[in-house]
This record gives sequence, C-alpha cells and structure tokens, in this order.
Amino acid sequence: MAQKKLQKDSKLNALDLDNDGVVDDQELKALAAVEAAEKMDAQRHMAWTVLAAMAAFTLAVFFVPLDRVKALSDISNLFYLSGAGLVGAYMSVSVWMAKGK
Repeated sequence: MAQKKLQKDSKLNALDLDNDGVVDDQELKALAAVEAAEKMDAQRHMAWTVLAAMAAFTLAVFFVPLDRVKALSDISNLFYLSGAGLVGAYMSVSVWMAKGK
C-alpha cells in the first residue's frame, strides 16, 4: 500500500515535523498535545480574569453609595456565583485531567 503524501501548498505541511513529506501518527499526537496545552492555558487565563474581576468588583463596592449597593445586590450575587462556578469548574477539571495522566 502506498503512503499518502501532502500536496505542495497543503495547510498540513506545518505538521510535518521531520520534513519527510508525510504526516504520521506521532506528529498528529504532538499537534493534539499542543492544542490541549493551549486550551488549558486559555482556561487558566479565564479563571484568573474572573478572580481579578471579582476582586475588583468587591473593592469597587466600597466606593459606591449604600442605596446603589442594595440595588445591585441581586446582580452581584449572580456575578459571584457564576464567577465561582467558572473557577471551581476549571480547578476540578484540572485535577481530573491530572489524575488521568
């Protein structure tokens, strides 16, 4: 059976790590590992951004008049719950993925 080769201008040429003109299973696994690492980096940045936003919101509340704080209480509760849910989901999935390796 003949090996499949890439075309000259193929988008997959960048995956050919050993420049032999063939993208093998190891090179595809390397790509999958890189994509998984990039995904985890993006999720970590999202979790840190949410934590920073929660801290900034908490600090900002101290400089807002009390009547406005009462008006924002329902929204702030939702903000804290959804933020904590995102951070908790990130942390639990990180632990779960680490145990799977």
